[in-house]
Amino acid sequence: MIKLFTAHHKTAALVISLSLAGCTRFDTRMQANGDFDYQNVQSVPAYQSGPFSTEQARSQFAVPVLTEGQKNGYLNGDVDIRPPTQFIALLDGVLPAATQEQTSILFNGVAQNDDMQAKVWRLLESYLAANNIAVVAKNASSGEIETAVHTQKERYGDFISHNEVVRKASYRFTVEKQAGGYGAVLNVALLSYAEYNDGQALKFKLSDKSKRNIELRLLNSLLAFAYNEKQAEEQHRLDAQPLAIKLGFDANHQTAWLVDNGFDDTWRKLPKLLSLLNFEIIEADHNLGYYLVRFSAPGNDYWQENNLNPFTLKNAQYFIQLGEMAKDSTSISWLDKNKQPLADQQVTDIYLSISDRVRDVLLKKDKQTKAL
Repeated sequence: MIKLFTAHHKTAALVISLSLAGCTRFDTRMQANGDFDYQNVQSVPAYQSGPFSTEQARSQFAVPVLTEGQKNGYLNGDVDIRPPTQFIALLDGVLPAATQEQTSILFNGVAQNDDMQAKVWRLLESYLAANNIAVVAKNASSGEIETAVHTQKERYGDFISHNEVVRKASYRFTVEKQAGGYGAVLNVALLSYAEYNDGQALKFKLSDKSKRNIELRLLNSLLAFAYNEKQAEEQHRLDAQPLAIKLGFDANHQTAWLVDNGFDDTWRKLPKLLSLLNFEIIEADHNLGYYLVRFSAPGNDYWQENNLNPFTLKNAQYFIQLGEMAKDSTSISWLDKNKQPLADQQVTDIYLSISDRVRDVLLKKDKQTKAL
C-alpha cells in the first residue's frame, strides 16, 4: 500500500528544509568582507555515497600553506572578492568627476544662467533631511557639510534564521562650482565607518577601495533620491493639467466622454473634476474601472464661483465607468444606480458645464480659472 504524506508531514518537511537552508547565516556570507583570513576556512568534507559509485565525485583541492614571508604579502592583507561599486548615472548630465584624489560627481548645467552650485546644495540638504542624517557642521559660503554618525539597519534571512546588520558612517560633503563651466562638483569623503552583525563588530579593513565603494554607494543613493524627486515633480505637473475631454461614443455606442489620456492618468485625475462638479465619491474600484458617486445639487452661487455652467441632475447615486479605448485614450460612461445609461442629453449637459473651458483652464485650488 502506498502511503502519502499528510499535510502535517509536508509542513514539517518544509520547516526542516527552511531550517537547513537558513544555516548559512549573514556572518558566514560576509566572510570575504575586507581582510578575510581565507586560510582558516574549513573545507567541506567529501560526500559519502555509500554503496553507490563515487566516479562522479569531485576531489578536494589542496591549498598550499603560505610561508611566513608570503603571509606579509599583499594578498593576505587586502583580500576582498566583492566587485567594486558601479556609479549609476540616473540623471542626465551627471557624470563621475575626473579625479583620483576623492570620490566626486559632476552636475552639468543646462543653461548659462543655471546656478548648479545652489541647486546641488539644496539637493544635498533635502537628501540629508529626508534620510534623517544629522549635520554637525555646515558652511554655505565654502560649500561644506559634515554629518554626524548615521546608523542604517538591514535585516537578512527569513523568519527562522535572520540577522540584523548595522552600518554606522559619517561623511564630509563639498559642493564646488566647476571652473570655467556652468556645472558643479559634489565631493564626498568618508570620515568613519563600522559594521555590526547582531551586535557583534565585523572585521573590516577600510582600504582605499572599500572607502570608495562606500562613498559611491552613498552618491548612488543621493542620485536615486534626486531621480524620484524629479519624477514626483513631473507627475505633479501632469496631474495639474486638466483632462482633455470631448463628447463621443463608448464601445457600446452610448454617448460618453472621450479623454485623450491613458486609463491610469484619467483615473487619477477624474476625482478632482468630479469633486468640482459636486459629485461625492462613495466607492471606487480600479480593477473594474468604476466610481460610485452621489450628486447633490449645489446652490446657484456655486456655479458662478467655480466658472461652471449649471446643469440639472437628480440628487441620487450614479456609476461612472471608465474604459480603455485605444492607446492613451479612455471613455467615461455615465450610468444611473441601476447601471443603466443616462440619457444622451444629461451626459451632454454635464459635459457642457465645463467643455467651453476645459481647453484653456488650469485646476487651481479646486477651482477652474482662466490660464494667463
